[in-house]
Amino acid sequence: MGQNRPTSFMMKNKTLDLTKGNTITVVVFFVLPILLGSLSQQVFVTADAVIVGQFVGKNGLAAIDSVHTLFKFPLNFMSGLSTGATILISGYFGAKDRDGIHCSIRTAFTIAMVLGVFCSVAGVILTPFFLNLMAVPDEIYTQTAIYTIIYFGGIWAMVLYNMESGILRALGDSKRPLYVLIFCSLINIAGDLLLVCVFHMGVAGAAAATVLAQILSAWYTLRLVAEAEREGGQKRIWHLHFCKEHMTIMIKTGLPLALQSMFFPVANSIVQASVNTMGVNQIAAWGLCDKLDMLIWLAADAMAPALTTFTAQNIGAGKYDRVKKGVFVGTAMSTICCIMISIVLFFGTPIMGKWFLTSSDAGVIVPLASGYMRLLAPFFFFYAIAEALSGACSSMGDTLKPMVVTLTCMCVLRIVGIIFVFPLHHTMECVASIYIVSWAVTAVAFVLMFVIRLRMLEIKKNKKREFVF
Repeated sequence: MGQNRPTSFMMKNKTLDLTKGNTITVVVFFVLPILLGSLSQQVFVTADAVIVGQFVGKNGLAAIDSVHTLFKFPLNFMSGLSTGATILISGYFGAKDRDGIHCSIRTAFTIAMVLGVFCSVAGVILTPFFLNLMAVPDEIYTQTAIYTIIYFGGIWAMVLYNMESGILRALGDSKRPLYVLIFCSLINIAGDLLLVCVFHMGVAGAAAATVLAQILSAWYTLRLVAEAEREGGQKRIWHLHFCKEHMTIMIKTGLPLALQSMFFPVANSIVQASVNTMGVNQIAAWGLCDKLDMLIWLAADAMAPALTTFTAQNIGAGKYDRVKKGVFVGTAMSTICCIMISIVLFFGTPIMGKWFLTSSDAGVIVPLASGYMRLLAPFFFFYAIAEALSGACSSMGDTLKPMVVTLTCMCVLRIVGIIFVFPLHHTMECVASIYIVSWAVTAVAFVLMFVIRLRMLEIKKNKKREFVF
């Protein structure tokens, strides 16, 4: 991996070397800022829902919920590519290769800039096509179109931020992105209150507030990356730069993850399109469940990038035994956390659901959402296991096999269920059951994959010992 020289990224105590120290302590202190950062993001997503639900009504809430999976196409695709960059940079960090770190950072930044602008332009142009494809009901079509255009117009900033935060995580810095997210969450909530409540801009105001917050996040996080570059001896990263070697590795590693992340919302959008055929009340109730169980996804999704960085750094440092212990600890932490949240959701949805709606709408929507949640909550832990081990497996070798497992067990299984099972029942309980089966099958598959890959690492370690002796 280039010149094996000490890197000054570690000199100012802003990064965490995951190859050293107590494994449990290291994993906890690294994942907590990621989890809190995700939580702060969810705060302003929830603020959008609460404010829109209270001041615009159930049609406004349904307008947002009817296309919430649509934005995940570009964001998840770029998240996959940024994970590829994170794996590469983490490996250089573990190997203490300063030149590799700097060159890969500039290449990752350039990829994010170019693709982010493309996503914004394409999204705005194709909005009418997307809404028709999603079968958005006529009574909320105009509001949904306005929200979608504004959101896509600023999605370049969200793409850029995802890459920048991935770079900082690869360097062991999960704290400062948290501070940025907290500040920008406050900006988003203030913008919601001003644009929706005071100026009565409806869903357009909610979208504008979110875009403004994301632009500020991208701008300030870029300053943090530039600061890390200066500490490492580089003057700037502002110029566009492509390194063929690093770009090839990022694409080879990140493209399977990007395709996986992109097809994830494909499956969910197909499910959402089926939900959209059941009326505004069902859309709003299913969307309410999605708002409440977001804590589950936050906990599970925070552990995935943490274990990706932890595993990549320790593989780069040749510490394979530490990989085994760290992944076990991280998966256990994520699973326990999700079980605790599931208990709260199982019993608390009838109370918390009322926060998002007016009293008249809540009387219809909340009982529906409570029934769906009682069915889903006991099985969320499967998703936590699958997500944690997916992150670990992706940095233990090629990323193609984890992609195949996720697409087959999670996405294809859901699509098959919607095509062949849903028409026989045509109930929301059927939709919930399809999700549950996909989580369970994926969790089992990743447990088997991790065991196999761990065994391969142990064989590799033993061969190195035999060579030395």
